[in-house]
Amino acid sequence: MELALELLATTLTSPWVYLLIAVAAALDSLVPIVPSETLLITAATFAAAGQPHPAGLVLAAASGALFGDLAAHLVGRFASSGVGRLRRWTRIAELLDSARTAFSPRGGSVLIAGRFVPGGRSLATIGSGLLGIPIRMFLVWDGIGSLAWALYSTGIGLIGGTIFEGRPLLGVAVGIGIALVITGSAELVRRLLRGRSRRRERSGRRFDDLRGRNVMMEGMSQTHVWYVSYGSNMARDRLACYLQGGRPPGAKLTYPGARDSSLPQAEAGIELPGTIYFAGESKVWGGGMAFYDHSVPGPTPAKAYLITAEQFADVAAQEMNRPPEPDSPLERLVFDLPPGSSHSVGPGGYETLLVLDDVNGVPMVTFTAAHGSADIEHTQPQEPYLAMLRTGTAEVRAASELHLPAAARV
Repeated sequence: MELALELLATTLTSPWVYLLIAVAAALDSLVPIVPSETLLITAATFAAAGQPHPAGLVLAAASGALFGDLAAHLVGRFASSGVGRLRRWTRIAELLDSARTAFSPRGGSVLIAGRFVPGGRSLATIGSGLLGIPIRMFLVWDGIGSLAWALYSTGIGLIGGTIFEGRPLLGVAVGIGIALVITGSAELVRRLLRGRSRRRERSGRRFDDLRGRNVMMEGMSQTHVWYVSYGSNMARDRLACYLQGGRPPGAKLTYPGARDSSLPQAEAGIELPGTIYFAGESKVWGGGMAFYDHSVPGPTPAKAYLITAEQFADVAAQEMNRPPEPDSPLERLVFDLPPGSSHSVGPGGYETLLVLDDVNGVPMVTFTAAHGSADIEHTQPQEPYLAMLRTGTAEVRAASELHLPAAARV
């Protein structure tokens, strides 16, 4: 151990260490497995005792990193000549579009951030070349990133070497540990933010898919709604009992049906941003009933049906164990209330109307209870009800091309 420590100290206190650091930093951009950061932190730990000089390490590391990054950028520029042919592969095209999207709003700051993300420096530098980022702009931003990275790594090594003076190996271990914790934390935050961004992006894209569905929406803005079911009505045969009358399998009640018995003109599987919970005692199934709470993180699967406002009012009446009647206030409320609002329409388990959003002027609506998940004791649903929920959820999942989260604002 003493011999190994002596050899390490001799190497890292030699004038050649600056060249070693510069070469390692340069290669790291093209061959990410080269441990340039670990080597720099180790050298900086010994620098706390006076040799090598910290400023020399910073200069060597920043210069080598900039040189290596420039080489990676030029590789990207050289490869860009074949990008047109590569774009015929969907995955390649998506990666290039993602790179362009990243550089577009953030500019060269991507090059700075990429220095501190595992594997990010190669992706950022080669990607900047593929996208044709001007070399002058590249050198400015990458130079800032390289210098910041060199100062950061050298500083961590100096901290370890200062704290554990006389015990350089422990200082090296602590320095590398600090770097790993910082990098790991940053990567975790980045992944969480990226996951949230992707969910928002996927939500918007899928909601746009609903807007773009081949359904004639003209003239429906004051007659039709997208009724969003998160419970047993996700099963189309279950909803048919509300529209055409009948008793669902396992239910205790027979429904009279709606005044208009027509089946939905369209349906789509979606995701709501909240969650469902079970409470109360169902007169239809026994056990708990499903309610929707938009304030609790989700998502939860749901089914959107395009039906008339009259049909929606009749479905809501039967959900609240009342017979359908003409001139229901729901028939106007669904059009009068703005997206993101709620309104209580009377007593009953599902008396709260929620206007989730709208699609080309056609509101997306559902109903739930006035209480939230935390405001009431939860109860266990019965198996027939759960079986119907499983059937409806399977229908939502099976319609993969129809999956789209609702951009609910309540």
